[in-house]
Amino acid sequence: MLFATKLPDWLVACFRIALLGEIYTNIRAIAVGYHDSGFVLIRYYLDRQPTDFDLESLEVVATNLDALGGKEQAINKIDIQCVHAAGAKRDLDPISGFVYSRREHE
Repeated sequence: MLFATKLPDWLVACFRIALLGEIYTNIRAIAVGYHDSGFVLIRYYLDRQPTDFDLESLEVVATNLDALGGKEQAINKIDIQCVHAAGAKRDLDPISGFVYSRREHE
């Protein structure tokens, strides 16, 4: 699927609320893909292999987003991914954009 090259402002605003309480030290970055059809992909980039805790956290974020979304444009589907990312942060795929990025000294 071809995602938008930039996240819409309304979706970024929704993520500010959806992520409350769900940012923790193992998350290096959170990337989001958005398609005009209402499809959203949320990807956690972690500094270790994903665990059940990570998937549960991501499901909470997806549920929060689903509850908040649709005011500007409908969100029809949300997919989630957890990825171990050991390389440089500059090499991470932002998809449509990052909604969180941990400060790292490289």
